Amino acid sequence: MRILLIGNFSPPYDEEGLHNLFLLNRLKEEGNDCCVINLSENSFKTKGFIGFTNWIYFIVRLLRNIWRKDALHYLTKGYTRPALMRLMSSVCVGWFFRVKPIVTLHSEMFSILGRTRSKLMGEPSLRVTFALAHKVICTDRETYEAASYFKSKNNLEVIPLFTHSYREIKRDEPAVPEKLKGKKKVIIFANVIYPSFVFEILNHLLTRYPPVPDTAIVVSVFEQPAAKLQHVIEEFGRNHADNLVFMESGDIRQLALACGMANYVIRPLSCDSEILFPGFIAAVKKPVRTKEYLHFSTSLFLVKGGDISDLCASIIGFLLREERGELPPPDADTDFYARLKKIYQGQ
Repeated sequence: MRILLIGNFSPPYDEEGLHNLFLLNRLKEEGNDCCVINLSENSFKTKGFIGFTNWIYFIVRLLRNIWRKDALHYLTKGYTRPALMRLMSSVCVGWFFRVKPIVTLHSEMFSILGRTRSKLMGEPSLRVTFALAHKVICTDRETYEAASYFKSKNNLEVIPLFTHSYREIKRDEPAVPEKLKGKKKVIIFANVIYPSFVFEILNHLLTRYPPVPDTAIVVSVFEQPAAKLQHVIEEFGRNHADNLVFMESGDIRQLALACGMANYVIRPLSCDSEILFPGFIAAVKKPVRTKEYLHFSTSLFLVKGGDISDLCASIIGFLLREERGELPPPDADTDFYARLKKIYQGQ
């Protein structure tokens, strides 16, 4: 098949970027001809992907690359006005050229804001988008219910945001960092900036609510250069130096490996690689391991109201003390990628 993928494929990486790149690689391995338009501001720094500078250039790139494609797959979690305009434009162009338009809604802004959209632009844009899309894929049940307000559920489907299984990562990726070896718990603070709500939670967790023994705290710093903020974190976390692991926010191999081992991932919200609302919202993701995949179907959003960073750190500490359940999830044997391929094939 000839497939046009549109989404965020650049650092700083989180579970969205890991999913998008994993999907791209799997499609290429099976012999599909894939073309990528990268929504990230860092698109021109990533070889092999098509970038743009504004909405007009985006439309030009879209028209040039949609010709003779079988499917257009738009992957997004951004519902800012520019993101919404690109989403609707892509689906409309795909429908006009009879290229099967598919939309994946990564759960983030949509889950938080739900039906809250501008009556003048937001709601009509989403209704047009969902009406013309061949299939709208939601990555969790909450997003599915919110999306159903704008369109009947006949073309909505829930497929969790998935990536490599830990077994596959261990076989194909670099060796596990020394500080992660033998750890019973792993928590990731991804794309940390200062000041931010995520930084405050990390500070309180390390200074007031020390994690249980044998817990690795993985930190990826978004700010560049990262050395100054990393030094600050090392200072207030000096009592946990043996368990503190720093990774580059653009090192996809190491981050994928850490996610494969993680109990929880804590990070700010983002849209097309841009950090959003860092001062008062933090996303907590729980990776779920199935027979074939690692997926992120469980989320918790912490919203800052007053000085509650201490309380949030206490909640994270409590979660880490809980034992991981042994029972597999209900969809443990579901092949998410196979379900996605059937959508590409029109089934």
